[in-house]
Amino acid sequence: MQEIFRLQWELNIQTLANAGKDFESTIHHPEQSLVWIENYRKALSAELAELIREVRDFGIGTQNGKVEVVDMLHFLVSLSQIVGVVPEDLPPFEGPTRNEASFETCAIRVFLGIDELQNSLKWKWWAKGGGFKPDKARSAILSIWDALALICTLFGLGFAELKRIYIAKNRINFDRQCSNYNEDTKTEADNLSIKT
Repeated sequence: MQEIFRLQWELNIQTLANAGKDFESTIHHPEQSLVWIENYRKALSAELAELIREVRDFGIGTQNGKVEVVDMLHFLVSLSQIVGVVPEDLPPFEGPTRNEASFETCAIRVFLGIDELQNSLKWKWWAKGGGFKPDKARSAILSIWDALALICTLFGLGFAELKRIYIAKNRINFDRQCSNYNEDTKTEADNLSIKT
């Protein structure tokens, strides 16, 4: 997991540099870090929706489903880096399937973790008081990690395969950043090169 965190850090440096920002100073800035928690939270939510659609349409364990899990991993690692969750804090990604876990239960757990993360921010502009609650943010991120580990188990996605797919997708994301990838040029064709 250390290597995944390192590679994501490097990708985030490149991605934010393309937007004229310095990743490290941005995530340590008291106001900008909250903006990026919100940005990555929204991206994670979008990836969860894509994974749910994939499972609804094609079932668990598809190649694209595994790539969607890894897409979620990118944003979850980024969020972890902002709130101070490190690889040593994470649940194991190998182990027996927990019988009580269905995909729907896991997806709901991720969604509730995303909601808890949102509630750690002062996002209700009309409300008085509040402010960022780092302990609540950290708890939310750890809850999402636990649910993601269960999703990996349901997908039969052991850590070695998860890491291999992550590294392949990280390379694609770097290539996208170097080729001015944007909403107008977006395509999923390069994801088809990832073998699961």
